[in-house]
Amino acid sequence: MKLFPSHKICLVLTLGMIMTLSSCKKFIEVDPPIDQVSSDKAFQDDATALSSVLGLYANTNLIPANGNLENSLLGTVTGLGGMAADDIYLSSLDYLDQFKTNTVLPTSNYVNNPWNNAYAVIFAANSAIEGLNSTTGVSAAVKQQLLGESHFMRAFTYFYLSNLFGDVPMVTSTVTSVNLTLPRAPQAEIYQMIISDLKIAQNNLSDAYPSGQRARANKAVATALLARIYLYTKDYSNAEIQATTVINNNAYKMESLDNAFLNTSNEVIWQRFTFNGYTVFGRNFVPSGATPSYVLYPSLVASFEPTDQRTGKWMKPLAVGAVTYYYPFKYKLRDATAGNEFNVLLRLAEQYLIRAEARAQLNKITGTASAAEDLNVVRNRAGLLGTTATTQGSMLLAIENERAHELFSELGHRWFDLKRTGRADAVLGSQKPTWTSTAVLFPIPATQILYNKNLSQNLGYPK
Repeated sequence: MKLFPSHKICLVLTLGMIMTLSSCKKFIEVDPPIDQVSSDKAFQDDATALSSVLGLYANTNLIPANGNLENSLLGTVTGLGGMAADDIYLSSLDYLDQFKTNTVLPTSNYVNNPWNNAYAVIFAANSAIEGLNSTTGVSAAVKQQLLGESHFMRAFTYFYLSNLFGDVPMVTSTVTSVNLTLPRAPQAEIYQMIISDLKIAQNNLSDAYPSGQRARANKAVATALLARIYLYTKDYSNAEIQATTVINNNAYKMESLDNAFLNTSNEVIWQRFTFNGYTVFGRNFVPSGATPSYVLYPSLVASFEPTDQRTGKWMKPLAVGAVTYYYPFKYKLRDATAGNEFNVLLRLAEQYLIRAEARAQLNKITGTASAAEDLNVVRNRAGLLGTTATTQGSMLLAIENERAHELFSELGHRWFDLKRTGRADAVLGSQKPTWTSTAVLFPIPATQILYNKNLSQNLGYPK
């Protein structure tokens, strides 16, 4: 039996599922200690190994069934990342205004939470990888599949962690005594680890989904995320290649705006299963009363073209006194007992936009197999005419705008886009009086620096 302080990563491991606590406010007991977890039970045969890896998908630190967005990693990147950009914000509550004004403090629990959320999932993935690599009781085929899924989940989690905080500790084992004193690794090294994990996932995973409703990773899921990573690291040739692999896969197609977010949608590449068929995003976005919670920035609403059908299909107006708010309506259900919506985490439209941007950067602007051709797939689905952009500069701006309109209120895309393209100062600096260039990264949580003296603070924040 061992006690762990509140500012350490808090985990509970069970035989059937690796589940993690969303709050670390109290001391908890972990038996056995984190760095002495035995894999002989959790990975003793195919059934127990599968149960343990399925826990990665069910991990509430990644995304819960309900509750406030800021209490999970993907909720934080969606809600707080949206507020930090010009995407979505809380309309009637001010407790998160520091993200809207980009004046986040290192002492905020709302930066400590996603840090702990991410490392809890990463620890669970590391535990699965170690357990699978050491076991002799799991069949070769099952081991290969589960290793692919575990490496994918670690890569997926590190992508969001690093895009929130920049340089972060590279935790690849379950040895707590080492992990809790690691310094920050450069983001470039984190990306190389993510790429390595995704290549392992590609090699290990099958083309077929290992379960129904696209709720677990297959080869295309790993490929779709790898396309995104190559775009973010400016490896445009490989971004184009990976996105093309997904786009050419007959299992996926663009759906109508009405059907894109249904759990039967063929546009979905990967989605997180929900038992009752409604999502944490619908729960937070669709109003329960007269006042909406998260709403779209007025500048975003005003930027849509008049004939864009997404304004009627994917957002809804709600008048509160003299003010009309628009809230995200991609997910229609706030609750349900047998709904038809899961949390969509990867979808085909993004792959067209990834390939469009990669092609634009490679000067494939117009014509066959061009940026314009890909961009128009997304535009035409929204009821818009083809793009008028014909130069590299105008095409990249058109793609940036299309990503804002297609991917709003989804997993922090707008926030990450403005940062990775170096456009945050130009776009947010003109809208937000308190904007500073160093606000592109959240501060490293003060509680983490207090415990781990090898951590340093991001620029622009008090030490």
